[in-house]
Amino acid sequence: MLKLDKSKKYLLACSFGPDSMALFDMLKKQGYRFMVGHVNYGARQEAAQETMDLNDYCGLNDVEIEIFYCKIPINSTNFEARAREIRYEFFKKIYDQYHLDGLIVGHQQDDFIETYYLQRKRGGFVERYGIMPFTKLYGMNVYRPLLDYSKQSLLDYCQQYKVPYAIDQSNFSQDFSRNIVRANIVSKMSKQEREQTILEIKQLNEEIDDIYQKILSKDINCVKDLLLLNDEELQRALVLKARKIEDGAFVSSSLCQEIKKILQSDKPNVSFKIHKGLIFVKEYEWCDFINEHRDVVFNFIIDRPKVMETSYFYLDFRSDTKQQNITLEDYPLTIRSPKNDDEITISNYTVELRRLFIDWKMPASLRKRWPVILNKDGKIIYVPRYRKNFKIIEGLNFYVKTDK
Repeated sequence: MLKLDKSKKYLLACSFGPDSMALFDMLKKQGYRFMVGHVNYGARQEAAQETMDLNDYCGLNDVEIEIFYCKIPINSTNFEARAREIRYEFFKKIYDQYHLDGLIVGHQQDDFIETYYLQRKRGGFVERYGIMPFTKLYGMNVYRPLLDYSKQSLLDYCQQYKVPYAIDQSNFSQDFSRNIVRANIVSKMSKQEREQTILEIKQLNEEIDDIYQKILSKDINCVKDLLLLNDEELQRALVLKARKIEDGAFVSSSLCQEIKKILQSDKPNVSFKIHKGLIFVKEYEWCDFINEHRDVVFNFIIDRPKVMETSYFYLDFRSDTKQQNITLEDYPLTIRSPKNDDEITISNYTVELRRLFIDWKMPASLRKRWPVILNKDGKIIYVPRYRKNFKIIEGLNFYVKTDK
């Protein structure tokens, strides 16, 4: 039985191969709601007939199908990567258009083991060995329910239940690394060898999980905590941080070493551009990745005491606002981002906000988005105090969102 949610509607990525066609039949028989997405790359002469056969089969089973035709020569450079990019962009378009809940792909146990061998061969950073049963790609929930099924078992399934399918002959080509691993290693494995390899993958992934548990026990925004990690742990921590800002962001081992030097540096403020749009920032004991192009200019008008939540702050001014030095006579209030010449009067002394932020040791990345409150006359009457270890507690009527 497939372990999916029958209240949701899915998109099945279907090539008309035995894996995806067996999955088609399972979904249908087990009462799941789904439609089919199919890409014809125009690389094989027989692909046209396969597309027609799949289209007819969907019609017979009352399953909606969307087909995308493109042209990629099978001998073109990096065919597999380009084909993958095209199909996932197409799936994303359908996913959004039909407001679907998940994309289902037919990766099976052989794919899982092949991926592991390719990962070991390539070396370097591996986020997780094998294939995850659930991931997020292109903003889609991606499910792989066949990872416990071998390729042969799915072929047997199609033959037993008379499910039509076609074999892509390019899968036997020795031009692709995966096909070499498939033909020379995985297809020749005994059941015992498969089980041993899967156990090996499981053990390696458990070691990675232990690393993430250690990382999560640290404050990975704190320079001192990051420097307590070894190189592999630091690299994984930096990848986690970067992906909060940019989906799919990656920190190579060499880049990790550059960032480590920044963390060890005595300089209190350092900005290091990773690539266009993504910057690593160290500010005193704090560090993070930030988006270079994020909008930091905002201006909100509040005409009366009320509740407001933005991406920059939360407020509830319906009750006592003495702490913010706000009275009813101050309305309408303006809450905006700081300006270079902003000043505030504190105990009859006029202080530049810029100077105040420095004294508070506020990270430079927050100084452009730290809200200031002005009364109806345009005078700054309140600037929330920056505290490094500030925690949001129940009952606060105003707080700044510092999560970048």
